[in-house]
Amino acid sequence: MGRMTRRRFLGVMGVGAACGLGVAAGLLDRRWWEREVAVGSPRPTPSPPTRWSTEAEYYTPVLEEGTLNCASCHGGVEPPLPVAYCHTPHTGTYVRCNLCPHGCFIAEGERGQCRARENQGGRLFSVVYGNPCAVHVDPIEKKPFYHFLPTAAAFSLATAGCNLRCLYCQNWQISQFPPEETRNADLPPEEVVRYAQMTNAPVIAYTYSEPVVFYEYMLTTARLAREAGLLNVVISAGFINPEPLRELCAAVDAIKIDLKGYDEEFYREVCGAELGPVLEAIRIIYESGTHLEIVNLVVPTLNDDLNQLRALSRWVARDLSPDVPLHFTRFHPQYKLTNLPPTPVESLEKARAIALEEGVRFVYVGNVPGHPANTTYCPVCRRPIVVRQGFAVREYHLQGGACAYCGESIPGVWWPGEPEGEPVEVAPGPPDQ
Repeated sequence: MGRMTRRRFLGVMGVGAACGLGVAAGLLDRRWWEREVAVGSPRPTPSPPTRWSTEAEYYTPVLEEGTLNCASCHGGVEPPLPVAYCHTPHTGTYVRCNLCPHGCFIAEGERGQCRARENQGGRLFSVVYGNPCAVHVDPIEKKPFYHFLPTAAAFSLATAGCNLRCLYCQNWQISQFPPEETRNADLPPEEVVRYAQMTNAPVIAYTYSEPVVFYEYMLTTARLAREAGLLNVVISAGFINPEPLRELCAAVDAIKIDLKGYDEEFYREVCGAELGPVLEAIRIIYESGTHLEIVNLVVPTLNDDLNQLRALSRWVARDLSPDVPLHFTRFHPQYKLTNLPPTPVESLEKARAIALEEGVRFVYVGNVPGHPANTTYCPVCRRPIVVRQGFAVREYHLQGGACAYCGESIPGVWWPGEPEGEPVEVAPGPPDQ
């Protein structure tokens, strides 16, 4: 090989620079983590993890070992990351769950944060389908729904798991455990409907833990129940993505959302979630026309700031409607917050007064049996129209959804005449969360 002259050196460098510019231009058009990866031969179809498994509706698969595309995590990052590695090991098969805002990126054989969704062979399965760990018949007031068929019996069920980590959870024995560690029943959707009919319950309630984590089970059951003439209600924290929520709203009749607080830090540190997606979910429910009620559990020193309660109430009245029922309920020491005292009743009364000042027309004090603010009052004539004692309805003064005294229309889902519900025996205790 001849000696490298200055002219020859510059010529070689010029060619290299031109090639480099071409490569750079290509990478500028496509970020490094979006480069296509060759797909190998098809994998065998995986078997469901358990007999109570069904394929999840909302997830993104990464089908081949070694083909993990970082765009599934970083696709929205702008500008491109200044590093040439990813925090996730590029081995095995992965799926990304799209059901809730956590967006869990789940490795082969692992489960998401909810403990109820498992990746098998690049397919995501719900592992709690038809396998509830809690089944009861409750009065609808226990959910609590105060503007939805008072006195109605609700055939209520839940599975293990939850996508939140609330430090004060009253149902932590089922919400914070996987289904292998709870006592479960074999109850497929058609059997849920049959048992609801056998117990004369006109309503099926998805409640206790977090219905979002048993989404497929709930959705199938709700559709069968509607065909059978039954109604469906959901008791949820509302930490769910918009697309699955809209599909759910089309299948159910009422949703009660536990709005944990009105502060991002509280949501992150106490509940393991985020406030923004919950507010968006509440808007979607309201705009869908599905009956909506909101509960705020007032926890001393953590979310009982009066300015926050005012901001929450103002948001309900202005961003939703003054007619959305709002419940402020009493905290009792539970789970990991046994060091805190119960909520002073005075704090709940102040919260209610603030909400009324902000324009919310139907505001309740919950988990304080016998309190006057358990009762529904007509916003025009101020007469009591639904009088409650605990979970029982003692007086009912509505005619076709209007105040029996002055004729003012009361928003809600009411009986056409007298209440048709039968008394349901239930032990004293807090309303559902």
